[in-house]
Amino acid sequence: MANTHRIALPSDGGQPPQSRLPLLVRLAIAGGRPAVLAAALALSAPGEYRLAVLAGWDWRFALIMPGVLSLYAAVAAAIAGSLPKGSAERKQANAGALIALTLAMTAQVFSHLIEAGYATKSPGVVIAVSAVPPMVAAHTLHLTAAATRLTPKVALPPMPVTAPQPATQESLESSPVEEPQETVQAHEVEPVVTPVKEPVTEPEQPQEPPTQRELIDATIRGLYDSLGNRRPATRHMVAALRDAGLPCSDGTARESRKRVETAEPRLRDLPDALAA
Repeated sequence: MANTHRIALPSDGGQPPQSRLPLLVRLAIAGGRPAVLAAALALSAPGEYRLAVLAGWDWRFALIMPGVLSLYAAVAAAIAGSLPKGSAERKQANAGALIALTLAMTAQVFSHLIEAGYATKSPGVVIAVSAVPPMVAAHTLHLTAAATRLTPKVALPPMPVTAPQPATQESLESSPVEEPQETVQAHEVEPVVTPVKEPVTEPEQPQEPPTQRELIDATIRGLYDSLGNRRPATRHMVAALRDAGLPCSDGTARESRKRVETAEPRLRDLPDALAA
């Protein structure tokens, strides 16, 4: 009879996967990534500074150029990680991080080419370097506004609506009955009691709260009436969804308008409302 051997696997003790990694790997994850990032930014800073000086900037303002590009890349990457996957705002944030890295790389290349004598300072280089700060500021404001707009809001649950209960025999018997003030002088008459049938009450069906998509469509449908039987523009729909605390991107508003007009085709023939 053959002997069967079983290999006993060591138990992990319920620890998370990262805690089971070797010490050197954990140190590399904790300190390696910040060290590599700091070294890369330090190596990129001289080229960005020299290119700003070559473009005609004062040396004190040229010192800020490396910080602008580094912060731009960090903010864009952080916002991209906080936005939902597949959203247009997350794609824009990823593009911003790539643009920041491309600008840093381009600044390094042109700075070394000019200093080595392979290229000369041209008006195009001066215009490009001068346009970097306002473009970075505008895109950063756009990304932060998109991240704030897509932050989920806590909606209060709808208040339960209780239907009035029909009168039953017990409630009729418990209600006070006014006694007649007139006295009967003749012989007493026995009161005739008519039996009251208990009404059959159907059990209340629980009402499911509306979904987020139904709330968005109801908000867009109400704009046709509030605008005086006119088709709402994208700005109207985005503003109404923002006031209602719902997702308010341009794509969400247009998709909801398609669903509303598919359900009511006559709304497509209404005149367009002027965008505010």
